[in-house]
Amino acid sequence: MVKDKGVKDFETELRLKALTIMSALDISPISEPVSLHLKAVQGDKRRRDVQNYFGSICDALNGVVYDDDSQIEKISAEKVFDKGIFCYSIIIEIINKQDKDDGPPRKEEGDNFSE
Repeated sequence: MVKDKGVKDFETELRLKALTIMSALDISPISEPVSLHLKAVQGDKRRRDVQNYFGSICDALNGVVYDDDSQIEKISAEKVFDKGIFCYSIIIEIINKQDKDDGPPRKEEGDNFSE
């Protein structure tokens, strides 16, 4: 798949912003599993698919914020409309190994979980 110029420009701009922030904070790329949350604010009612944002964002931050985008184990996104405003926020968190290992609660005898 060939990316158009707008997508390439977006990825380059995001990568440079991420490099600037990581450098200013003296942070190396994360090597642990991460979660990524995206909030995209759109200033017009043009149809856009929120999942398409992820590919560009994951590619742009690869090797800068995290070693490899295969480390992303959880993703969430929201798309909102705010007339005339176009922006996004990206939150990346290291997944706590303890939280990951715990998994969902198990039903044991005597527990009162609804099903």
